[in-house]
Amino acid sequence: MRKKDLKLILILALMLGIGACQTGPQTGKAGDGKAGSGAISTLQQEDVLRAIELEDEESWAEAADAYLGLANKYPQPEKSAFHIKTALMYYRAGDFRLVDAYFETLPEGSILEQDKNHQATILAGSLLGIGKTYRSLLALPIIGEIEDFQYKAMALDIRSRGVLAIGKPMDSARLRIQISQYLETIKQTEENHQLIWEAINRISEKAIIRALSEQQTTEMRGWLELNLIARRSNMLPDKMEPWINQWYQIYDQHSAGPYFAVNLLEESRRIYIKPTRIALMLPFSGRLGKVTEAIQNGFLYAYYQDQGLNAALEIIDASADPEEFLRQYEQVIENGADFIVGPISKDLVDILQNQENLEVPTLTLNYANKTQETTLNLYQFGLNPEDEAEQIASIALAEGKNLALILVPDTDWGTRLERAFTDRFEKLGGRVVGTETYPSKKNDYSNSIKKLLNLSSSIQRHALIQHAIGRPASFEPRRRQDVDMVFIAANSRQARLIKPQLKFHRAQTLPVYATSHISSSNGNADDDRDLNGIRFLDIPWMLDNSTNRDYQRINQLWPDSNKRLSRLYALGVDAYQLIPALRRLMVNPGESELRNTGQLSVDNNGRVRRSLLLATYKKGIAMLVEQPVNAASLNIESR
Repeated sequence: MRKKDLKLILILALMLGIGACQTGPQTGKAGDGKAGSGAISTLQQEDVLRAIELEDEESWAEAADAYLGLANKYPQPEKSAFHIKTALMYYRAGDFRLVDAYFETLPEGSILEQDKNHQATILAGSLLGIGKTYRSLLALPIIGEIEDFQYKAMALDIRSRGVLAIGKPMDSARLRIQISQYLETIKQTEENHQLIWEAINRISEKAIIRALSEQQTTEMRGWLELNLIARRSNMLPDKMEPWINQWYQIYDQHSAGPYFAVNLLEESRRIYIKPTRIALMLPFSGRLGKVTEAIQNGFLYAYYQDQGLNAALEIIDASADPEEFLRQYEQVIENGADFIVGPISKDLVDILQNQENLEVPTLTLNYANKTQETTLNLYQFGLNPEDEAEQIASIALAEGKNLALILVPDTDWGTRLERAFTDRFEKLGGRVVGTETYPSKKNDYSNSIKKLLNLSSSIQRHALIQHAIGRPASFEPRRRQDVDMVFIAANSRQARLIKPQLKFHRAQTLPVYATSHISSSNGNADDDRDLNGIRFLDIPWMLDNSTNRDYQRINQLWPDSNKRLSRLYALGVDAYQLIPALRRLMVNPGESELRNTGQLSVDNNGRVRRSLLLATYKKGIAMLVEQPVNAASLNIESR
């Protein structure tokens, strides 16, 4: 029997004992909360045990019904305890809105003062479950005042998840460590260790090193150093094993020692990709030559920086012709390649995705046109603009923007971003109330913007009124008022034209969101002042590079490279450095790694997902902005 059920069993035993001693007549009605002590003798032990059994089986709905039946049948203080258990079952089942509704329907006095902290904990968890993170954190009772260890652990769990959602992974990990003392089983401990690990994975290496230079508990320091070992070894078994052994010498009594550290090393051996010959297949000739050269330079830089370098490298000028490409692909395998990077053509990625399976692991540097069930050994990675449009939709909603306008160029690229933003925004509960295209090769977008803002209709109404009254009438056009944001798909030149034109057409107060494409990368504040106020996404390579040695070194090696291609160097670096981790990330979807192109994870279809940084322009300079609460979770849950 679990410890958390001992209270109920003790209550049951006490109630049965009282009932057995009772000789007077019963008074009151069962379930009205006013029954005399004689009514307690009717309590059936089987009813309580059945409810507990259903809870143990995680049959949450059935357990809720069982506890509700008990709450309706018996007097206080048992009634209050059973109401709490009913709500807890709804919470466990993920019926978060039902929890609040259930408590609202209870008559006054149904929950006794002794159970108020338990009620507040369950309500706080339900608020977190529906995305109201700040309200959840404020609603939590003081953890030190919660006496029942089950609810104390639950409150710590809620706070840990809440602070993680608002971007405080270090605090989240510390709270998880506190939870450890209340866990009863090996399974619970292992699950909590995994959550500690996932929180620490979201801390930058720079922040981990800074934390290690400060005072920490032995437990926290052990977790941070273990995570640093995993990062700096890139999960390479040959590197990890001696470092893990040294870690054990220092932290022989650490909670991660018996299970987690051992499993971490075993996992690295099981899922580590360690190629002996890599083939880089990119189209060096043709219109993509400059793009390919930038990716290759980044890849080669990372390749030669790898101190544990053992793999040979073959570089192939990949054909754009599908039949010829497949012939080249098969040839490099015959030559001994056991890992292939490329191609970058979507059509060629489609061909690989349609294969039943691939003989060797392959990391493409673009995504197939359609997502489908994974092909064995196929991983897809790239700077996918649709990912950015989807993420900015999640961020806008998390910032309270629910009614959107969309302005995109009259190109296939614009159509793709419009579709990606709309699908994500409306899937998460927002509504797109208007969409317009603008002429991508021109400088005047007035007609498109006036249509988008319904100014054209306002002008037409004015003309009709003047015609009807037969004389001029004073008039000031008014834009539509049924929107609270606009999403634009644009490059830097187009965005510099769009923002002032929106202001001219009376939309200066309308928040504007965009993708990384608005960033010119030239760092000229005078050129970028017209971008002021636009909220956009970009990769760490562009926004947080002041201490990035790879960024600085590449700028020294290729000082004359077009800054417009800088993101492609980052893609090349990450493509090489991701190789060992691809399989591990795919089989552990909760894990991610902070790289040059974003916080990277791999879904169960082998597609690398990027979470980017949020920024805005102030005085022509790109400035980082803290992402809103739940933007990341919205992005993940909607996939």
